[in-house]
Amino acid sequence: MLYGKLRLTLNEAKSAVAKATTRKFLGFSFFLYKGQVKRCVAHKAVQSYKVRILQLKRRNGGKSIEQIVEKLRAYQLGWKNYFRLSETPGVFLQLDEWLRHRLRMVHLKHWKRGSKAYAALIA
Repeated sequence: MLYGKLRLTLNEAKSAVAKATTRKFLGFSFFLYKGQVKRCVAHKAVQSYKVRILQLKRRNGGKSIEQIVEKLRAYQLGWKNYFRLSETPGVFLQLDEWLRHRLRMVHLKHWKRGSKAYAALIA
């Protein structure tokens, strides 16, 4: 479909007229709370964040925890900066918990032996 004299083609799958609560826009989705429309991070954006973190952080990557954290820090700061307009801070808390859990898994993998892991966890 051409858009007038500009000769722009519209993607019918992405273009729609609908309620704000049923659509997502630039990684944000919207919901109603006490009669006001609020912004939150879309589920697809959260899933892509998790996939990217798993790519950057591999348990068998042969890197120290400091090197892994250095790579993750740049991506995570940019992602949080982009979504700072979100009005749901719980999403960030859940993602931080998930990331800490994944980093603990890396630590456990680095310890290799059960006795070393047991002693470190007790300490």
